[in-house]
Amino acid sequence: MDHPIWVYLHIMLFVYWLGADLGVFLLAKAARRPDLSFAERAFALRMAVTIDLVPRLCFAVMFPVGLHVTASGGFAIIPGWAFAASWAVSAAWILLLFAMGRHEGTPRGARLSQLNLALQALLCLLVGALGVSALAGHGPLPGGWYGAKVFLFACVFALGIGIDIAFRPVGPAFMRLAAEGSSPAVEAELSRGIDGAVRVVIALYLLLALIAFIGVAKPF
Repeated sequence: MDHPIWVYLHIMLFVYWLGADLGVFLLAKAARRPDLSFAERAFALRMAVTIDLVPRLCFAVMFPVGLHVTASGGFAIIPGWAFAASWAVSAAWILLLFAMGRHEGTPRGARLSQLNLALQALLCLLVGALGVSALAGHGPLPGGWYGAKVFLFACVFALGIGIDIAFRPVGPAFMRLAAEGSSPAVEAELSRGIDGAVRVVIALYLLLALIAFIGVAKPF
């Protein structure tokens, strides 16, 4: 495909990533409101988890599409094996995400979640190494703004891990809420998990805005 088409797909992934994440953000905030009924809060949380699949899918596809933008724009020569490897990892990640959704709340789902965190940590290290190498003037990718963008994209993986870890207490807190009803202790546990995740999500928004600015403005 031509360069403008890949750029368009890159932009659309960015739009759906941020747009869906905003819905998750608002629904998560609603789930922590004690003035709502348990059914309303549970529905908000369930919808947040469902919608959260969209930004995760966009994230999984962003890197291989970015490689096509790089090659079609003449920023770097990308070998065929790199395209094949990136799309293979992306496809495997997407299958993992759907499997996590099918087995959510089960021991298998917990193991898949751990696998997802391990995959993100590995990709964070690999992409981060590419970014550092590019900024140092080594490796297959150009430095300057492009190397900075690759390195910052590696930081997105770190924030993704941070969101998952921060959100972990929310499930047990909701189970306590269903069994015991609302209490200061339960509400504090629920708020701690949701607010912690929201703080990392805000950091993610700022980071994505910075990455987009660097990609468009190419300031250095």
